[in-house]
Amino acid sequence: MDTTVLKALAVLESLARSREERGVTELAAALGLTKANCHRLLRTLTSAGYVVQDDETKRYRLSLRMWEMGVGALDRLELTETMHPHLRALADAADESVQLAVMDGASIVYVDKADSRHALRATTQVGSRVPAYCVSTGKALLAFTDHGLDRLAFPLRAFTPATITARTRMERELEAIRRMGYAVNRGEWREGIWGVAAPIRDATALPVAAVSVWGPELRFRGAAAARLGKHVVAAADAISGRLGYRVPAPRSLKAKGRGT
Repeated sequence: MDTTVLKALAVLESLARSREERGVTELAAALGLTKANCHRLLRTLTSAGYVVQDDETKRYRLSLRMWEMGVGALDRLELTETMHPHLRALADAADESVQLAVMDGASIVYVDKADSRHALRATTQVGSRVPAYCVSTGKALLAFTDHGLDRLAFPLRAFTPATITARTRMERELEAIRRMGYAVNRGEWREGIWGVAAPIRDATALPVAAVSVWGPELRFRGAAAARLGKHVVAAADAISGRLGYRVPAPRSLKAKGRGT
């Protein structure tokens, strides 16, 4: 049995279980490896495209190549088909376009969608990537991920006048999201396009994805955001349940306050 391969797999599994990026010393200690051996394994896995090293922190995380491999396995297990009906049901219930997204570093990547039947509707391309901090799916994941703010480099780039760029404002935003259970994007990525999203959790309660509804601002303002928030939380909980997460007793979503 090739022990080097087993050690490399152990590194990948450790990174997959981690809620945050890991350093060489930390990984080596956790896996019982020497720091030099762990560094060699990480360097090889990075060169092969399975692991990414953050340029600033020098810490490591899994790349989307691992997700691509997982998607192939999911397709064979028909889990995509199992989850997609929830997206379609949400699109019908909310009467808006729906997206399913996962986090990759400081960005989110869209992995599935269900389009609205509106003549005036929002559309997205599966596989496209967007900065996490300026869309509802990204903000939902940042809010419920340990040390989510540490993924962002402040001050953030503004894409519209509504984009949140300061750390203090983003801290308040994420706290409001945690309090309410869903996130709202108020034209922070593209002017006039709003979204509402909630996190999806796996069997270990780790937020692994987010589901959102999005569309023209005129259909999302005021009380509409709270109404749509109830829809996305219900859909996220349903999908989380299919992934093995024990959904807590029904929670009440606050319609008052900032609605973010």
